[in-house]
Amino acid sequence: MHLINLRMKFTKKIILLFIGFILSCQSSIQIDQSENIDLPTGYFQTSYGRIAYYIQGKGTNLVLLHAAGHDHKDFDAILPELIKRYRVISIDWPGHGNSIWTNEKEISATAFPALLKEFLEGKEIKNSIILGNSVGGYSALQLAIDNPKLVKALILVDTGGMNDLDLFSKAFITLKSYRWFTYFIWNKFPSYYMKVENEYTQLILHRIQKLKENKLAIQTNSSIWKSFLDENYNLRGLVSKIKQPTLIIWGSKDPVIHPRFGIELQDLIKNSELKTMEVGHLPFAENPDEFMNLLTDFLIQKNL
Repeated sequence: MHLINLRMKFTKKIILLFIGFILSCQSSIQIDQSENIDLPTGYFQTSYGRIAYYIQGKGTNLVLLHAAGHDHKDFDAILPELIKRYRVISIDWPGHGNSIWTNEKEISATAFPALLKEFLEGKEIKNSIILGNSVGGYSALQLAIDNPKLVKALILVDTGGMNDLDLFSKAFITLKSYRWFTYFIWNKFPSYYMKVENEYTQLILHRIQKLKENKLAIQTNSSIWKSFLDENYNLRGLVSKIKQPTLIIWGSKDPVIHPRFGIELQDLIKNSELKTMEVGHLPFAENPDEFMNLLTDFLIQKNL
């Protein structure tokens, strides 16, 4: 009992220190309020919700999957180069951007791979390169495990789904599953996990911060974080089944999903390679030129 009390006290102190740190993170955001708004190419109804999707370019299908609390515009920094060679399909996850969650069950990250499969099959998008960040990476992994014929190659960027949570991580995720806490750190948390300030990360922060008073956005985000504790979110024992060419890109300064998970993922997926960048959780926005160099080299090498 004494040991449990000591652990609880230690955890509380760590959480308080963490909150203090992220609240101290400052970001001077000066944004043109006339930011362009993308209109979806169309909508697709899944059994979980209505998906907004965006298609540009021609060639091999390349699907972009964003992180929780974000939207398809996260990839704006690399989109102009991608559409020169690929048919780029990006989506907003339900409860994000222009997509809505309509299922009676609480929104969960573990539902994303299934609704992604529905969308890809419904729109006859086959044999695709799947690029996923964070929860988008988890969804890409699960899709490749369950439906390998839909996946030609994987690009995993600071990906989720490799749960090996310590006491602090579990405590923080539990806190993040409460709406009041999600609201409390809403404006500061993205500044904490994106380590480079540039025009693209500023735009991302601006879009996120506009949603702070949106109760549905807060509810969606807290519910998704709650699902990170679900045993089905842990793909550690399954990823060795993946045979497709896989590029793993990780920000060495990512404070949310530790870079060691990238090393472990490379060890588990035989046909994979790992590249690191001196950035945080969103490498493609924080240093788009370096990201595109790594991505292009891989795609050319694999003849994709």
